[in-house]
Amino acid sequence: MADNDTVREGLSFDTGFKELEVVAFLGEFKIIGMAHFGVGHRSSSRRSSDYLRQFSDSRLTLSKVRIYSKATQELLETTSFVIVNMDKVDFIYAREEEGSDAST
Repeated sequence: MADNDTVREGLSFDTGFKELEVVAFLGEFKIIGMAHFGVGHRSSSRRSSDYLRQFSDSRLTLSKVRIYSKATQELLETTSFVIVNMDKVDFIYAREEEGSDAST
């Protein structure tokens, strides 16, 4: 009989969220962090950019954040989370996951 605390190889949980690394440029800052997006029915075929296009809130919470100077690329700050005002974003993108086919 298997121990309930044992993690089984190949077993994964669907939390209903997709975690993607997001890069946002706001004024003089480049902000990199992890965003969590709700997953719909066609999640397996969605590209990273599709999650950003579907996001309609005025604020985006990022975790595991690194803030850089846009001009020098110097790391200015790290923090556990920030809330980005989407109205102030110059441009934003989500990095494609390893092994994903961005051309489909």
